[in-house]
Amino acid sequence: MPGKAIVTSNKPHILVVDDEKDIRNILRDILQDEGYSVALADNAKQARVQFRKNRPNLVLLDIWMPDEDGISVLKHWMEESELDRTPVIMISGHGTVENAVEAVKLGAYDFLEKPLSTGKLILSVERGLENASLREENKRLKSRLQIESPMVSKSDASLELLRHIKLLGPTDSWVFITGDPGTGKHLVARKIHENSPRAESEFVELNLAAMPSDSVSQALFGSEADGKILKGGFELARGGTLVINEVLDLNRETQTKLQSALQEQQFLRIGGDQFLDLDVRVIVTTSGNPQEAVNKGLFSEDLYYRLNVIPIHVPSLRQRRKDLPELVDLFMEEIAGRNQIETPSIADGALKVLSSYDWPGNVRQLQNVLQRLIVLNSGQQISAEEVTAAIGGDLDMQNKAPKLPDYFEGDMRSAKERFEKAYLSHHLSKVGGSVSELAKIVGLERTHLYRKLKGLNISASDTKATKH
Repeated sequence: MPGKAIVTSNKPHILVVDDEKDIRNILRDILQDEGYSVALADNAKQARVQFRKNRPNLVLLDIWMPDEDGISVLKHWMEESELDRTPVIMISGHGTVENAVEAVKLGAYDFLEKPLSTGKLILSVERGLENASLREENKRLKSRLQIESPMVSKSDASLELLRHIKLLGPTDSWVFITGDPGTGKHLVARKIHENSPRAESEFVELNLAAMPSDSVSQALFGSEADGKILKGGFELARGGTLVINEVLDLNRETQTKLQSALQEQQFLRIGGDQFLDLDVRVIVTTSGNPQEAVNKGLFSEDLYYRLNVIPIHVPSLRQRRKDLPELVDLFMEEIAGRNQIETPSIADGALKVLSSYDWPGNVRQLQNVLQRLIVLNSGQQISAEEVTAAIGGDLDMQNKAPKLPDYFEGDMRSAKERFEKAYLSHHLSKVGGSVSELAKIVGLERTHLYRKLKGLNISASDTKATKH
């Protein structure tokens, strides 16, 4: 179904690796009776394939197998950081103390000898899963302590936004978040995740605007080469939520790969040949105009409608002025605590100045202004004059800054095209419409330059005609 990710079973998934068929089947029956889902592999190669295809919550791994033993498989997974969330219990019918010590040193959770005791097996599996769950919970709690912020909802616009978050959070639908820069789109994405069935799983953000274009596909899908695996966002967020910030910056090749992955619910790492199941909730954000990007052919219409299952627009700060006093209190406490200084008080007049300003930079600009005020007024009261001066500093910088061309407001692809057109038209005019002279100035081969001029709809003959 478009816009719906695969929702896996809540049962813990266990991978059993053993070259003896009877033992594999017995372990499968025991574990399934205990309520677990089970996958089987009879050698190291199959174990790797099963591990990548459907990441297990725990692995039972035999040491003695033909071709490649379990210790080698364990070493490989550890070297590739594959076992960051998956405990491995080693099993062996010819175990020695040395084997057990080596396995535990390498990172195995436990070591069991054959013939296996059903009671010991079940207890070890339960404790391994519980240990992994506790480690994940600690990791999530640390992450939330670092980045979680409450949502302020005093204004009508914010109350409506919060209503949408509460309604769609419990679903698994994909979400397309739009809004001006600095409005807090990332916070909205996190709140959707926290209100979803995936809240206990990973929350991964990819900021495409900060990445070189040739790194974007790798950041999304991961890569593998010479036996080395680099996980991408889809794997890191497995079972949880993947946020793709500034999605309109994707080039067309990556758009096609993303559309295919979302449609087929599986993907390939760059350089890989093994399809991996896609199990994430996708949330995308943009500060641009997606419909305009689609109309201009810069963004795939099919991908847009596949992603745009639930659209949410984050209002600007000037549209939610009632939130400002509470936001000021929240940010002042946060900034003072982070800088280990005493929180200053704020005069009523100062708060009025803050509330009457339009905040073109939205919440981010408010945070920056408060940062300056708090650092300069530790433990003192912030006056209206100081707020006016702090905001005025922003205005002075804005007024003194050279006026940017209008294409700075668009997406990067559109800006590049408009710059090239202005640049080539300017130099073509200077050389009187001579393409050969223009090629020397701009450093392009003439055939390529002719194609470029045609693509940008620049006419050398028109330039000649209008020169005088």
